[in-house]
Amino acid sequence: MKFIRKCPLFVILLSTGLLFTIIAAGGKQTIYAQQEYSPFKEPLLSVMFTALNDDIYPWQILSIESIPVSDFTTEPDIQEAAGDLELSAPEDESPQPEDVPPAQVPSLDESALADSDGGQQEDQQDSGNEISEADGADIPKGRLEPLRESTREEYLNHISADIYGDAGVIRAAMYEFSQVDESYFDDALFIGDSRTVGLRDYTNLSEHADFYCETSLTIYKVMEENFKGLGTIPDALAAKDYGKIYIMVGINELGRGTTENYMEKYTEVIDTLRELEPEAKIIIQAVMRVSGKKDSEDAIFNNSNINARNNAVATLADNEHIFYIDVNEVICDEDGNLNADYTFDQIHLLGSCDELWKEFLLAHGV
Repeated sequence: MKFIRKCPLFVILLSTGLLFTIIAAGGKQTIYAQQEYSPFKEPLLSVMFTALNDDIYPWQILSIESIPVSDFTTEPDIQEAAGDLELSAPEDESPQPEDVPPAQVPSLDESALADSDGGQQEDQQDSGNEISEADGADIPKGRLEPLRESTREEYLNHISADIYGDAGVIRAAMYEFSQVDESYFDDALFIGDSRTVGLRDYTNLSEHADFYCETSLTIYKVMEENFKGLGTIPDALAAKDYGKIYIMVGINELGRGTTENYMEKYTEVIDTLRELEPEAKIIIQAVMRVSGKKDSEDAIFNNSNINARNNAVATLADNEHIFYIDVNEVICDEDGNLNADYTFDQIHLLGSCDELWKEFLLAHGV
């Protein structure tokens, strides 16, 4: 007691540090699961402070742990932090994880929960089986509705539910693309994360098109992002008339929220681009998959999650104003994974292999 009276500030700091360490330890398996942390370089409590920068707050631990399964259909205010890869390494560097802000879970009906088997990948595949066998001509025009809703188990296990099947992909493939030359991109705008940075830096397309791309860019930030020395996307569209707008984002968003959250924001961005540049063709590019090694080892950044979200955004393509193309056709191996010979870090293309992407774009003019 005498020591406490003499050093009250020290005792307060010690107690606070202990409390923060307990909070960080308690959240390591939930809200802080994807926070980057090295036990040899920093104290455990630092996890809590880095998460604050991403709007992840300590009391959200209680929000997640106190909600029973039966209450999940009442739109609980659950928020969850998920990993955001920093994807802009040159050929000899590896990406570093960086968390993104959380997203709310949508309300889910009891039938969705009843149909769930705990978020197994078989459910994702089964959701699209009936549609994948259908004749493309039978797929209705307009935007397609999801076949079901994401479940709580899928959300908590960072599984992007394949709630659309491959109807959008089938319909998009009905469009007959054209072979074009490089001048075709003179009025093109490319929007994307660090993978698009690679396309800009390792091909000559930047001599023709404008590139608004940045490390860790997500669909949630794309319209507000102030690109270094360039301004925002709305600024670009106000200053210049573009005939084509290419967009590829999505790898950084894996593990955040649900397919519904992602699709809602993606739809909003596409509609905004259409509003700001109504004469432009918008080309949605499927997210590149990761290597087989990454796919098998990562519960979040894997090809099942990528495919599910690609299937979702493909439904936005109407083959008139909005188109969907998938470069995975030329960069993946026979198992559907990013070819191990084409990547230096299991995620990015080697600089020399960005030419494959460019050639694919030249073969898919609209």
